[in-house]
Amino acid sequence: IPKSWGIFSAMSYCKASAVVEATPETIWETCFAPMRWELWDHNIKQLKNTSGPCENGTTCIFQQKDGKDFFFTLSNVRTNHTLHFSGVALGGTIKADGKICITPIDNVYTKIDYSFELSGSVGFVVAILKKRAVVEGTEGGLANMVTMAEEAQEAEIINMN
Repeated sequence: IPKSWGIFSAMSYCKASAVVEATPETIWETCFAPMRWELWDHNIKQLKNTSGPCENGTTCIFQQKDGKDFFFTLSNVRTNHTLHFSGVALGGTIKADGKICITPIDNVYTKIDYSFELSGSVGFVVAILKKRAVVEGTEGGLANMVTMAEEAQEAEIINMN
């Protein structure tokens, strides 16, 4: 099949947004800084071989519940604001790319934008077959981030009183 047909550039992409009743600091410290992303991403069994904290250049393996290992690198990390994670599986034939953007609205509410895509030479098959899973995973991960952040914010307020 000629590459010009476009089938090799197919991808699954999803972007979801939510408004959270929590500060950017609470969201970051709850969902990202601990490098325990399996707490909000139901597809991840665990993060392995994490080279450091949530900062530019940190590498890790996202061990998926289905047995695949994705080798990820963090970039565009701005504490309490942005995070980009990009990685590969199956020798680079599947590529994954995720972006998080945290934007304060006021003193109480914060917006989280989360996007995720799968692509690559084998990724196009995965993208076609797993489109629904990418959407459900992205939306489900965001919903878990919201729940975790709001519970942490509430606990913080209770502890302050």
